[in-house]
Amino acid sequence: MLFMKKMKVIPKPLADFIAFSGDLADKKGLRVFIVGGFVRDLFLGVSNFDVDMVVEGDAVTFARTLAEQLSCSILVHRRFGTAVIQSPEGFKVDIATARREVYEKPAALPVVIAGAIRDDLFRRDFTINAMAICINSVDYGRVFDFYGGMDDLKKRLVRALHSLSFIDDPTRILRAVRFEQRLGFSIEKETYGWMRAAARSGMLEVVHKHRLRDELVLIFKERKPFKALGRLYRSCGFDYIFKGLRYERSWNKAFQDVEKIVRWHKLHFAQKRHIELYVMYMSLFFYPLDLKDVKRVMLDFAFHKAESSRVLSLRECFDHVKKILADKKASPSVVYRVLEPLSYEVILLILALSSDTRVKRHVEDFISIYDGSRLHLTGDDLLLMGVKPGPGFKKILDKLLSAKIDGRVKDRRDELKLAEKLIRER
Repeated sequence: MLFMKKMKVIPKPLADFIAFSGDLADKKGLRVFIVGGFVRDLFLGVSNFDVDMVVEGDAVTFARTLAEQLSCSILVHRRFGTAVIQSPEGFKVDIATARREVYEKPAALPVVIAGAIRDDLFRRDFTINAMAICINSVDYGRVFDFYGGMDDLKKRLVRALHSLSFIDDPTRILRAVRFEQRLGFSIEKETYGWMRAAARSGMLEVVHKHRLRDELVLIFKERKPFKALGRLYRSCGFDYIFKGLRYERSWNKAFQDVEKIVRWHKLHFAQKRHIELYVMYMSLFFYPLDLKDVKRVMLDFAFHKAESSRVLSLRECFDHVKKILADKKASPSVVYRVLEPLSYEVILLILALSSDTRVKRHVEDFISIYDGSRLHLTGDDLLLMGVKPGPGFKKILDKLLSAKIDGRVKDRRDELKLAEKLIRER
């Protein structure tokens, strides 16, 4: 059986979890299925260990029993009939009640009604994501493919299940492009026509912006987001994000340069800082807009603070920082002062996007030499030397650190001498 062969590539703890779930379903008289992206990737031979299960019946009660018997943590969303189980080994399983969805108006969230597996698969976005594998003993490994998903996998097509798919949920337009580019598939011709028609009718302007935001973030998290962004722009533009936002030809090279710089950083300095590569891609995407327009987009789409602060930081400081670092007279301490307050995502973007060799050298020196510089002296030492807390206190410490970075003091003894001199001058 094909499923049994494919299961051999799944980590044993996850395979055991699936087998146990099937046994429990038999005992409870429930039908349980693995569905969605896990099934798609299993047949594509792609590693994907986040499992979605669908239960014909009460999924929450089933999930609670499962978590209790296997000593897993569980998060329940009773209102939606769903639960998330986190195993001690680290894998995650989403469990939901089989349901059908009714869209009362375009682009609105659907009304959810309990249903059977066929209903549950029909509500999904594309045929390749609308397959299920039964894990009950009587039908173990049987693939339920009502809508031709397996055939589309073989043909390498992204196909919507019906003509109103993009009217019901316009965010599927972004998703279609993301899957097409990630998998190396093609959007099926009729599906592409439905997609374009929905975009032309303004459906992307109607859908709630936070849902578009979530899909955009998923695109930025792809390995090669510029390909999906280019395809998306050619298909329906970016006016639903911000009027006048365009696809920049320079992005292809810029995105690749950023990827190279991040690889260099991970190779040599991974222990220093964790880098969110997708935030760097986001920053590049919005950089062509004026600062006030970037602020408007960040607010309208309610991007998370950690994301928006970095996107805005690049737009605010890039030209200013480049100008300072390009100055022949810029000392190591000046480099430190201008770069130290910035996030590492922004620092690496400046390195990737600058053509000036002096700017590049200064940023590389900051990362490899100056970042993390600390004094031997502390505030307690200054207190013992009679310095009272206040603005002057910090000024002395700042001057000491600048002297250390510039190589004018080398050890604690030098720092003490300079501190005494600065105190006398005060």
